[in-house]
Amino acid sequence: MGSVIFGVTTHMTIIGLIGPSGAGKSTVAKILQETYGYHLQKTVTTRPQRGPSDIDHIFVNEETFEAMAASNSFLGTIDIFDHRYGLPKFEPGERTLLLLRAPVVDQFLARFPHGYVIEIDAPVVMLENRLTARNSFDRIKSDALEKEITWGRALASISIDSSKHSPEEIARLVAQAVESTT
Repeated sequence: MGSVIFGVTTHMTIIGLIGPSGAGKSTVAKILQETYGYHLQKTVTTRPQRGPSDIDHIFVNEETFEAMAASNSFLGTIDIFDHRYGLPKFEPGERTLLLLRAPVVDQFLARFPHGYVIEIDAPVVMLENRLTARNSFDRIKSDALEKEITWGRALASISIDSSKHSPEEIARLVAQAVESTT
């Protein structure tokens, strides 16, 4: 999709990367940033940071989140896993990447009708093992994981099973899929 900025037509690509917890979205996003020049638009969350490598969000307390919401700072918010997430208002760049969840895909596509939705998943047992390894026990709910996989596959342009591909291969597949349609 193109847009005109200062009289110059630019090409913008915006990807909504979805999938259940533990699928590998953050890992793939990091590779897309480092190797393919994508910019991750971070979400704001009240979830505690998992450690110094957990950098895909802006971590705030409930009061700060409420103040941001009250000042209309978000394009949208969602309450999930007993925490709040908000997507700050932003202008997409040439290659913008968002980490989303299936429940907000409709909002994403309403705002960015030419956006790409790409789903990453894995067998539920593998997701449970990954979530256990990172102490995300609150997200280990087999039925909810399976439901999100099914929902995500129905919403996405393409789905990729992270048990069958390395994160580098997934990033390459994502970049190729998007570039082939632009």
